[in-house]
Amino acid sequence: MPEETSTASCSGSAEEKPCSSTAAAENSADVMEEAKKLIGTGKRHLVMGDVVSAVNVFQDACGILAAKYGDTADECGEAFFLCGKSLLELARMENCVLGNALEGVPEESEEEEQPKNPNIESADNLDDDDDDDDEDEEDGEKAAQDDEEDEVGNLQLAWEMLEVAKVIFKRKESKDEQLMAAQAYLKLGEVSAESGNYPQALVDFQDCLALQLTHLPPHSRLLAETHYHIATTFCYMGHYSHAIQHYNSSIKVIETRLAMLQEIIDAAEGADGATEEKKEMEELNQLLPDIRERVVDAKESMRTASAASQAIQQTLGNASTSSTLPCENGGPSSSSAFAAPSQIPVKACDGASSSKAVSDISHLVRKKRKPEEESPVKDTDAKKLKQEVAVNGGGGDSSASHSKEIQEEKSQEPATQSASVDSSA
Repeated sequence: MPEETSTASCSGSAEEKPCSSTAAAENSADVMEEAKKLIGTGKRHLVMGDVVSAVNVFQDACGILAAKYGDTADECGEAFFLCGKSLLELARMENCVLGNALEGVPEESEEEEQPKNPNIESADNLDDDDDDDDEDEEDGEKAAQDDEEDEVGNLQLAWEMLEVAKVIFKRKESKDEQLMAAQAYLKLGEVSAESGNYPQALVDFQDCLALQLTHLPPHSRLLAETHYHIATTFCYMGHYSHAIQHYNSSIKVIETRLAMLQEIIDAAEGADGATEEKKEMEELNQLLPDIRERVVDAKESMRTASAASQAIQQTLGNASTSSTLPCENGGPSSSSAFAAPSQIPVKACDGASSSKAVSDISHLVRKKRKPEEESPVKDTDAKKLKQEVAVNGGGGDSSASHSKEIQEEKSQEPATQSASVDSSA
């Protein structure tokens, strides 16, 4: 009897193992089925424009799959991508609502409204109770923690979801998974652009374009969309020439697709054929004028920026080499303000000075003369006496000759002084 019970127990345990594995498989299948249902419901909410409901449903799907397979499992890629995409749309909606709500709000100081509230105590009673201070500190700490939790907004959550989805898709080598990784890069770039981080957005968009060029035909609308995002980012960064190139690339892709759609429409039989292609052609024809207008705006911005840059460079160049800066005496320092060398009076350095040069400095000699010697009559009388002495040979008494010599010495002083000045000059 003991042997029979043991064999029975062994057979029972052997039968329990496949039952547990099948239960786990069924549980896994149930999880995947439930997640797929949630993903389908979230997609319908996105199509209907109910972004908040879509976010809630996608978050439930992500929670179920992450709990079963792990956060970075292959099964979680689609759910994480769709959840991040929905969070990005929700963040854009909140920004629009916040901007519209702030319009028309009167600017009133809170300090003026506080005394009107009877429940708020005045500042004079703040130091009455220490217990109240402790409670205020605790409330402040709680409020700070709540603020830290609120700082993790929808944009941050969207970035985290999309980053995980990118990692999941990129490690696979199939075409579909690589294209999903490209879409994750595209949405990551949109998140960075929405937060104002344009350099990072440009990197994400360029990574997306690299994957799309590898796996997509040249007439794909996804290429046109990526070129458009890159061009817009370049405009935000002020690189208008690169923006124009990518705008033109987007236009080229759309024109190529329009030609392809037109061929399909022409080949279709009947007026009801190629309905989807006709609808897409209408959409693309509406998009082209907008992109062409952006090209014109980018060219105008580039011309304006170039003119401003040239004006700044010209101003800086004139400031460094300008000849109109004031000199030490307050006058202009330009070359025209200086007199030519021929116009500047230069004193002769050699002994062969002209009479004109002597006459130019003779006024300095006259200023040094005494007032009684400035009479032209006395000068002429002294010259006449000197001539008479030279002719008569020095006749007359000694007193007269002595007086004549004194007068001659006085009359010769100006000539001596002028000769000395001439020699010094």
